[in-house]
Amino acid sequence: MSDNIENTLLKSSNIWFLKSKFFLYRALTYFGILLIPIWLPKTLHLNTVLQIIMLVFYTLFMCSQWFMLGKEVDHRLKIYFRVNSSIDRVVYRLFLGMIFFILLFNTISFLPHKWIYNSYWVIWAVLGLFYSWPTRGKIIKESVTTNFNEFKYLDSFEKTLVFLSLLMFVFSIPELPKLTNIEALKLFFDPFEKIGNQYWNFLLVGYYPFFKYPILFKLAWCIHFYLVGLGLFCLTFYAMLRFFVSRRLSLLGVFAVLSSWSFTKILASNYGDAITTTYSLLWVWTLLWVVKSATYRAGLFLGLVSYLGTIINQSFALLVIPQCILLYLLFLRDKTLWYKRQILKYSLFGLSLTAVVLFSNIDILQNMIPIDENYFAEFTKILNRKAFYSLSYFGFLILLFKAFDSKVTVIRELKVNKENVIEIFIIIFILFLSSLVLDSYLVKSFSLMWMFVFFSLIPLELVFQSISRLRSSRNMIYLIYILICLLDSHFEGRVKIFLRLFN
Repeated sequence: MSDNIENTLLKSSNIWFLKSKFFLYRALTYFGILLIPIWLPKTLHLNTVLQIIMLVFYTLFMCSQWFMLGKEVDHRLKIYFRVNSSIDRVVYRLFLGMIFFILLFNTISFLPHKWIYNSYWVIWAVLGLFYSWPTRGKIIKESVTTNFNEFKYLDSFEKTLVFLSLLMFVFSIPELPKLTNIEALKLFFDPFEKIGNQYWNFLLVGYYPFFKYPILFKLAWCIHFYLVGLGLFCLTFYAMLRFFVSRRLSLLGVFAVLSSWSFTKILASNYGDAITTTYSLLWVWTLLWVVKSATYRAGLFLGLVSYLGTIINQSFALLVIPQCILLYLLFLRDKTLWYKRQILKYSLFGLSLTAVVLFSNIDILQNMIPIDENYFAEFTKILNRKAFYSLSYFGFLILLFKAFDSKVTVIRELKVNKENVIEIFIIIFILFLSSLVLDSYLVKSFSLMWMFVFFSLIPLELVFQSISRLRSSRNMIYLIYILICLLDSHFEGRVKIFLRLFN
């Protein structure tokens, strides 16, 4: 009996030691990073690259808070879901937390300037204390890296490819604008005025400490569009690819996007495409994930994604109609009527926000830009800039035969979920159809790139599955395609653009 008491006391003291250690580590890290918006305005003499590095840390800090808030929403609403890849959970919580921050910051934006500043610091202080104190024992064992379990088992080729992808991402940052006026910056990022005021309010409050320092404020917005817009695009693309191909080919797919010269050229011509033309991928992944999640509470995220699309481009709100038809009549046809009603009930919050945003400024729908004759010139230009994308023709045909139950032995043995293949074809068809009648931003620039890469990976998946026992051959083929992507990446041109930041 005495031994049990001693063991209990020992465990109790141990857990308090772990909690205290966790609190100190998290609090010091959290509030240490919050010194950046205090310290950075006092160092305007620093080199632009150093300022960018500090702003990158600050932006990553904000992303981590989105993730934590998304996890807290899951805990409070008891949302438990299935995932196809561990990155699904990361993407879901990042976007979920970001959307709730958009709502919060928009509420604050109505306050006077002084109160916006005070509210900004109060929010971060409260969140810092809340997230730093381990209210649940399980959280002590959790960290950001635990959500990247999939990357713990990478082989040497895959680790090299991850490093090359990060390197390519760093050196692909476009030239910075010379504008510093807020209204001029909005037109720079969004020349056709597609982005709604709610998104601009979110950026204004999120980077409010730099508001009185035009150069820092400009850099902060540039970092946000690039790091958040294209960083989340790459993560979402990887998560979407995992529904169809292996982990190593999913990594190759992300690298094939980053290493395309079109990646840099698109940003050079329209920096805002990092946000406005990447939404289609999020929409596609959301539909696939909602079906995979096997929980009707995923309807909350489904509705909020519609709201996010509406504040990026109000014409995207009309995707709600095909979204409901696809989910309730096709993709969830095996589910009960009660299950479908529950999804609808949970999505009503986001759909209500979507309707409010849409009807509050419905005149903007007159500015829609459907596909025209110039669209196909961009289509062929992006396709021809990257030799790797030529495989997309074969990939499209392979998946088409797979969808129609081809009797060709090789295609029949392709281990890709047929239901997912049919779903992706229907979704892409809806996107192109919507682009013809609504807005070309649905399938333009980065939206075209992810489609080309997706279809290009299918022939490689077929080859890799056919020679699954020949590890050395698979590694050699993998290395060849890494080199193919690298050789036409115009890496030296990216480095020249990057070095201009020093001036």
